[in-house]
Amino acid sequence: MRLDLRKIKRTGKDSGNFYFEYVPEIDLAEDLPACKIDMPIKITGRISLTGEHSAFVEGEICFSITGECNRCLKETTNYYSAEFGEEITEDEIEGYKLVNDTVDLTKIACDAVLMNLPLTFLCKEDCKGLCFKCGANLNEAECQCKKQ
Repeated sequence: MRLDLRKIKRTGKDSGNFYFEYVPEIDLAEDLPACKIDMPIKITGRISLTGEHSAFVEGEICFSITGECNRCLKETTNYYSAEFGEEITEDEIEGYKLVNDTVDLTKIACDAVLMNLPLTFLCKEDCKGLCFKCGANLNEAECQCKKQ
């Protein structure tokens, strides 16, 4: 997922739009048990030249996660989107670096997904979970344990 600033410069413009579909080489959801990120991750955005060897990249990353709810174990799919905006320069030390007038969006995309992963994966915000005695899904019906 590379953006070449030279292509933008050749057009005489100072910005351009982009769209990528991305499949990471690593499991970004490894900390979410019984869950996986559905592929591909979709990235749309705009790159704007801010200097001879610098640019600003902004956009949105959309992805979904399928897995078991942490409370009721129901299989579910949740959709997420994350916005990003990053200044890219040749001499950047801590952030994202411009190399040979090329921006690699891979690290930006992975970082945005990781920063927007949920801490707990739920089928819905107010999931009631399972009865700790009989295992009934409390979202679907009351269990008989409460009445005893």
